[in-house]
Amino acid sequence: MLKILITRTSLIGSLLIGIAWAHPFHVSITTFKLNMKSNSVEVTMKIFANDLEKAIRTPSHPDIRIGSKNITKNLDSLIIQYLHKHVQVSIDEKERKLEWIGKELENEIIWCYLEIKNVKNFANIWVQNSIFLLEFDDQLNISHFQKENQIETIMNHKDKRSGSLSFK
Repeated sequence: MLKILITRTSLIGSLLIGIAWAHPFHVSITTFKLNMKSNSVEVTMKIFANDLEKAIRTPSHPDIRIGSKNITKNLDSLIIQYLHKHVQVSIDEKERKLEWIGKELENEIIWCYLEIKNVKNFANIWVQNSIFLLEFDDQLNISHFQKENQIETIMNHKDKRSGSLSFK
């Protein structure tokens, strides 16, 4: 009887720990902001660190833990490889490259900073944002685009991986 009670307590404890570390929804928020002074589009991505860990984990890097003291030396490289594969942007019908600036960890959130250079202005934007869509069926990727005082939004999910906007 004691063995059953210990086993049941262990299972419940494990379940509660798992729930505490999981989050109930899967969402990323990306902001694309035109900076006319620097002729660039500043890109900020807000994503859950544990989702990113799951997405970039490979056989050669099975124990990636963002924020760990034993961090993989090429973590930035793994992140940018993943983002280049899953986020594509065209500005005025020209495919543009996301340049890596850096990242910050804030509790369970990782902020990724990128830039699209040599953009003086734009009228049309197309984005494909498929990050974490293979990992989570309920993943929602929200992309905000800001040009001066105008803000537009595209939402990508498993049934709609890309979208486009036109600005005045």
